[in-house]
Amino acid sequence: MGKVALVALVGQEDKGVKLPEGAYIEHANLPFRHHENRYDVSMHGFIRHLKINKLEPSELAMDLLVIACTMFGADTLVKRKRYSEDGWTRIIDLYIPVSDVAKWNGQKDNLQNIFKFLTGDVWTIHFRDRSGIGFLLSPKGRLQRYGMGYTTDTVCLFSGGMDSFIGAIDLLENGTRPLLVGHYKSRDVSEFQGSCGKALEVAYPNLKPVQVSTHISIPKIYALDKPLFIEGEGENTERGRSFLFLTLGGICASSLGTTSKLIVPENGMISLNIPLTPLRVGSHSTRTTHPFYFDLMQNLFDALGFGVKIKNPYQFKTKGEMLIDCKNKTLVVNTETMSCSHPSGRYDGVGKNSHCGRCVPCIIRRAAFNASGEQDIFPYRDDIFDAKGLDASKADGADVLAFKYMIAKVKKNPKFLTAAIRTTGALGENVDGYIDVYKRSLQEVDKLITPVKLK
Repeated sequence: MGKVALVALVGQEDKGVKLPEGAYIEHANLPFRHHENRYDVSMHGFIRHLKINKLEPSELAMDLLVIACTMFGADTLVKRKRYSEDGWTRIIDLYIPVSDVAKWNGQKDNLQNIFKFLTGDVWTIHFRDRSGIGFLLSPKGRLQRYGMGYTTDTVCLFSGGMDSFIGAIDLLENGTRPLLVGHYKSRDVSEFQGSCGKALEVAYPNLKPVQVSTHISIPKIYALDKPLFIEGEGENTERGRSFLFLTLGGICASSLGTTSKLIVPENGMISLNIPLTPLRVGSHSTRTTHPFYFDLMQNLFDALGFGVKIKNPYQFKTKGEMLIDCKNKTLVVNTETMSCSHPSGRYDGVGKNSHCGRCVPCIIRRAAFNASGEQDIFPYRDDIFDAKGLDASKADGADVLAFKYMIAKVKKNPKFLTAAIRTTGALGENVDGYIDVYKRSLQEVDKLITPVKLK
């Protein structure tokens, strides 16, 4: 369909750029601290957390926040159905003001590769100098009376899901007091981030971790002033959201000291996220914590001098093994975490947010409890074990069917996994560890869904 462009405006003096005439079928501005009101990208909550905890990121780090928000804005606002030739791949140009154009031009290829890997789109980034002499985004030097109250070199991403909850528990059990960083799109998950954080405070009163839970909102109506650009509710695939999440964690970690750790807890199966069927190939399956993506992000952090090392301690563990090996299983079992892809129950006539019970993350979660021998005391909206069976042609049975397809494929041809894993992204020469954890994960799922009937 042609290219679209999104122009970030940073600060009140930013007048944007003059775009080449006829180069884009649609274009719009995305303001940051431009109006200083609700029509701007809402970074104020995150910056407030930085101030309160006396975290003073560099201007390069704040540049990265603007880059991540602009990319996230484009990813959520430009509808694939309308702006792609093939129903998926969009061609998007971003125009972004930064504090150091030369530094960022040196990272342009890396950023474009990251965006393409995550979303499957074609991205081109154009950097320019910020407008306004001495304009700063970082809260550096402000409100010195505040502070975190403790010293740490560890940030743990904290989504409200079981994996991140286990990750935080294991750190605390080892005597590490992390800074917990979460991002939420809606109240569907924010309540679980809050309740899980409170549970940790109660369980570890001498190591209460500070929690940064923030919502970055993109102003759809004002930012995108072309009516076709905001058709419906925008694009809901959101493959680029993980770049924003990891950026938030990286910014906080870079503010802790010369060197720090960014812990991203995720089980090996979800991390690899091999497409379960041929119809789920490429970026149609998310790559939120894929090892190759982490390598690209690590290269970016290193080039920017962040001093942050990204680590997933559970890369080679199944979700069941994470639960079994957790140093405080009782706390995990008795705290409601949220792993579901569709937590909102309003369309099912259920007021409270809960697990649907039938999506891929729910199935893996249920398999983990089954493998650990622990009882999952929290409800699921759908009973996949219903004697009537699940309709494989509808959402109720689609993911169970996909898992059964993958399990049968691997049983018939064990070498299939070697090729399948390599299609998800570069993993180096030795993929044995990745193959092994995926096989064990499939075994956990197989034990759970063997009795599930499909019709």
